[in-house]
Amino acid sequence: MAEQLDLTAPITYPSTTYYKVAELRLQRESPSSIYVRLKGTNGEHFDHLYEGATALNLIIALNKANLTTNSLEKRILNQLITDGFLSGTVSGSPD
Repeated sequence: MAEQLDLTAPITYPSTTYYKVAELRLQRESPSSIYVRLKGTNGEHFDHLYEGATALNLIIALNKANLTTNSLEKRILNQLITDGFLSGTVSGSPD
């Protein structure tokens, strides 16, 4: 089972109970940005864009990360939780 973010409070209309990483774009050169698109339970999308110094610092951290203990997708989902854009817990395993 791929990793997913299990939402603490499901989003309604239609009820969304999880998101999975659908797309990730990293742009290191100016302007630095990270675009994340998540796909939900019913095919709906959640998009978020990190820009500027925040994006560059995240790219540097990802570049140096040991992905054997935490996958790239898990790190992305946890970052969105840490930054307060979503709430929930990450479950599943990488595929």
